[in-house]
Amino acid sequence: MSTTPMILLFHRNKFRLIFSCFLSFFTTFSSAQPSVSDSTNTIFKSFQRAGILQLSLTTDTKKLIKEKYKEEWQPLQINFQDTTGNPITYTAKIRTRGNIRKQVCYYPPLKLKFKKEWLEEQGMDSTCNDLKLVIGCKQGKNYSKLVLKEYLAYQLYEALTDFSFKTQLTEVEIIDTNKNKNPIKSIAFIIENQEEMACRFNGRCTKPRVMRTKSVDKKQLAILTLFNYMIGNTDWEAANSHNIRFIVSRDHPKAIPIAYDFDYSGLVNAPYSVHRESIGIDEITERYFQGRCEDKNYYEAVVPLFIEKKAQLYEIIQSLTLLPKNEQKIMTRYLNEFYEILESPKVFENRVLRACIPK
Repeated sequence: MSTTPMILLFHRNKFRLIFSCFLSFFTTFSSAQPSVSDSTNTIFKSFQRAGILQLSLTTDTKKLIKEKYKEEWQPLQINFQDTTGNPITYTAKIRTRGNIRKQVCYYPPLKLKFKKEWLEEQGMDSTCNDLKLVIGCKQGKNYSKLVLKEYLAYQLYEALTDFSFKTQLTEVEIIDTNKNKNPIKSIAFIIENQEEMACRFNGRCTKPRVMRTKSVDKKQLAILTLFNYMIGNTDWEAANSHNIRFIVSRDHPKAIPIAYDFDYSGLVNAPYSVHRESIGIDEITERYFQGRCEDKNYYEAVVPLFIEKKAQLYEIIQSLTLLPKNEQKIMTRYLNEFYEILESPKVFENRVLRACIPK
């Protein structure tokens, strides 16, 4: 049963004071907020394409890989073409990032950083001066498929809600400055800077150690929760901000949760992914609902959104021709299983609503 506007208004008024206290706690969210409008140039926007971006990175790859646990910045040169075909060269810095993937991957995820002064000289917003780059864990087709599937997870989430990170698919070549190593070639994708994403909603990003769910936008939390259930992802937690960023904005009465990092999902099915032992399920592809029982009405309320977007979600998977047909079919079947649950009120009641986590 969906929540009425009167109840929603009641909740907004009830928790407005809570949110105000929450807002004042994060002193960085002052009235002098930087704003990234659609017309503002950013480093991420310079990489955005309708198709695949061809990207060449030049750095000391031996040092980057050998000293990956140090996460130290090192010089980087970026070469690509703009949308008119003109060659572009950027000077930046690069380092490794990630937790588990630094341990299990020969090539861990990367982070690119640009000088704020240089961004200002180029007419770009200097507050959004770093980007995440996800590359193949190792070289080879199997690992390229994992990158493509995680990229698709981001695309599916973006189709369901504007409160999401934008991404840019790319084919990247990482060239060693010493020229004594073969280039690293990989399918990859760039993830939008978190402050740029937050500024699209006139807000700022935060990752508090403890987040009271009463201070969170329940509709967006329900979308996030049901989405993670759809892709079979249990590697998240709202209360401690694990793999979630929150947007705090004067335009929204409550903090807005944004999901990211989907490589541990059943939809991606990476060979290194594992569940927490406390969950008690055997396979990474097995779904486990992590929603709170107090939010049952919100889960029911967002079901129509998932039904409405069904055809679009399938189209997103099927339109990525770089992903082999058999992998597309596997992902499609995985979504089929979710929609069989969603479209049967009795099954949805048993598998989702009754499986919720008590207070």
